[in-house]
Order: sequence, then structure tokens, then C-alpha cells
Amino acid sequence: MNDLPTTRDEVAFLARRAGWGLAPGELDSWTALGTSAFIDALTQPDAVGIAAEASPWVDFEYVDPAGDNKSRVAMARQVLDSWLGHLASTQRPFENSLAWFWHDHFAVSGQVVNYLPALIDHLDLLREAGTGDFVELIRSVTTDAAMLVFLDGATSTGDAPNENYGRELLELYTVGVDSYTEDDVVAAARALTGWVVRRRDGWAVRYRPARHDDSPQTLLGVSGVHDVDSTVEAACGHQACPGFIATKMARHYLGPVDESVVAELSATFANSGLDIMTLGRAVLETGIAGNGEPQILAPVPWLIHAVKATGADIPVRSRLAMLRNMGQVPGQPPNVGGFPGSSTWLGSSATAARFSSANEISRLTPDDSVALTAAAQREWDELADVCLRPSGFSAATLDALGALSTSASRRPGEAALGVALASPDLVVG
Repeated sequence: MNDLPTTRDEVAFLARRAGWGLAPGELDSWTALGTSAFIDALTQPDAVGIAAEASPWVDFEYVDPAGDNKSRVAMARQVLDSWLGHLASTQRPFENSLAWFWHDHFAVSGQVVNYLPALIDHLDLLREAGTGDFVELIRSVTTDAAMLVFLDGATSTGDAPNENYGRELLELYTVGVDSYTEDDVVAAARALTGWVVRRRDGWAVRYRPARHDDSPQTLLGVSGVHDVDSTVEAACGHQACPGFIATKMARHYLGPVDESVVAELSATFANSGLDIMTLGRAVLETGIAGNGEPQILAPVPWLIHAVKATGADIPVRSRLAMLRNMGQVPGQPPNVGGFPGSSTWLGSSATAARFSSANEISRLTPDDSVALTAAAQREWDELADVCLRPSGFSAATLDALGALSTSASRRPGEAALGVALASPDLVVG
């Protein structure tokens, strides 16, 4: 028996991990074109003729709520709805999943920023800069209005430097906890002073020399550091940076990977001049080569995958409730470290919420859905294929599906589709 993965298996794997699902029929199309073509489409969409996409919030109009909490909540829902809708419909899924990776990496929270246009600008920055030069990404984020407010850079002065962003720049964003000292944090904090956010002027970012400490600092062994550019160059130029980012991205997309694999990815990233998409492609290719482990899907990618497979039209209130109950709301990372790890998604409350969400998605699936039809006809292999499991469901899932009554009062296939969506086969990506 040949257990080697087929092209169909490889495309399904890439779609689950990097694309957050495919609509029915797309697996056939990409399998016919081949794995390499699919990787090209994911990592080089411009080169293969996939049209550029506008911001999910291009039509969003902010109106100052002036203390009207109902209006504030309605606008926040609109922003979330636009984001989730874009994630489900985009033809450039890897770019958008990379933006989500950076959203988790920098973990700016709308609850702290509390100004939707600034949060949207930050998220657009991640979409636009999150596939190119890592140094430019860090430089842009460092003087981004949302980040300056989120980590108190906007109130940091030469007389009273705030260390929050300097610490996270080193510990969470570039080199990792074991690669810097407290003196480095102080140096970064001093070099980054002088930036303000003019909230009365649409949150415009301005540099104020009088608030800046321009004295030369030594940061990570680099002398003469005194401003944003030299701080970013010192952090991104440190020998630990390529490995730190390569490790985090590999774990995000592939789960645990061997140190030798990380070393190769780190070298690829460094040799590219810290080009993000070069690293992203290398991560996907090493995943196809068999590296990595089964991975628990977080609620957001799981929901997008389910929506693509079923075509369910979920009202924004329901989507928000699902994600809040499952423990992952876009724009609201719980702390500066980002969203919690996979163990959280298997907790009892999160698991119960996922089952409830799966049943709601199946209820909202249209009658002509390929997934619902396969479930109604008890065509389990076809249903598994639509759900990007071309090798079929596990024995445990098949037992659960087979035990379902065919005389249930719900629409034919609805209960089975809910079971399939909440099964370990779809929760473990």
C-alpha cells in the first residue's frame, strides 16, 4: 500500500494550514494544476495574475459616536464583519493569513486603542507590509499610531522614557527573551522617545525633537543607536532575529518542527535579507516535505474553513458570539503575548462552544450546498473531501456519523454536517 501523500493531499494540507479552506470544487481545480502551482498562487499571487484586493474596510465610514455606546458597538461589528467576510472570500488567502499571523505577533488590541480608524490603519499596515521586508514592517509598526498608544510610546519622553515598547520590540517582536538585557531595554526606550499621537488631529503621528533623547545608546552590542531607524536596524540585524521569526512562523503554520528544520528556515530568511514571503514559501514547502505535526485550529481559521466548505451565511452577531464563546475575537488579543495556544482551544468550554457553533453553521448552510447534500446522502468520503480531508474521515468520526438517525426532525444532512464540522478531523488541521 502506498502511503505517500498525493497531490490532492498536498493541496488540501496547504489549503488547511495557509489558506483557511477552499470552496467546493476548488480542490479539484488546484489538484489538476499541481502542488507547485498552488504554492505559487499562495506566495506569488501577482506573478500568477491574481488581482490585487482592496482593504476589507475600504467602504467603512467612521462617525464619532460622541458617547453613544450603541453606535460604537455597531461600528465595531461592521469592522469585524468586513474582516471576516474578506477572509472567507479572498483570492489571496496566504497574504491574509500572514496578516493574521502578524496581528497575533504584535497583538494590538482595539479595546486598548479604542479608536476604530487607528485600529483599521494598523491592520491594513499588517496586510500591506506583512509580506515584504521584515525590517520595514518593524519600522512601520514602531511609529504606527495604534502601537504608539497600545504600548505607551506616545507618552514616552527623553526625561521619562517608557520601556514598554522597547521591551516588547526585543522580547516579542525581533530577538526573543534570551537575547537581550535590561540595559538593552533602557537603550531602546531612550532611542525611541519623541513620538506623539495627536488624537484631536485624527490620530496623526508626529515626531517632536524636544521630547526625544538623542544621546547615543548601545543596543544589542551596536553603538550609536539614537533613533527609530538605528534601533530597528540593531534589533533586526541581531543574529537571533532570523531564527526567532522563523521559529514562530513555522510553529504557527506547521506546529512543532525539528531544530534542524528551523535552522534551514532561519538561514533562508537571513539570506533573503529578511524577506517575509521568502520565509513563508519555505515554511509551506517544508510542510509539504513532511515536517511539522498535527495542529489544533484556532477558532478564527476554523470558522473561515467551515464557511468556505458549507457556504453558510452567518449574521455578524452570530459570528461574533461564536468567536467570543470559543475564545478568539479578531482585534481583541487578550494580552501583549497574543492569542492563547492550542491547549486553550481544547478546553471544555471552548469545545462545547465549537460544537454549538458547528450546529449553527450547519443550520445556516443553504439547501444546495455540496457539503449538505453529501451529508444528507451519507456520502462520507465526499463530505470529507469537501472538508479538505481527501483521505477520508477517521474511524471515530465515521462511527459518530453512522450512528446518527436518518429520521431526525432537522433537515436531511444537517445533523451530520454539524458533527463533521466539530469532529477532530476538522478541528485538527
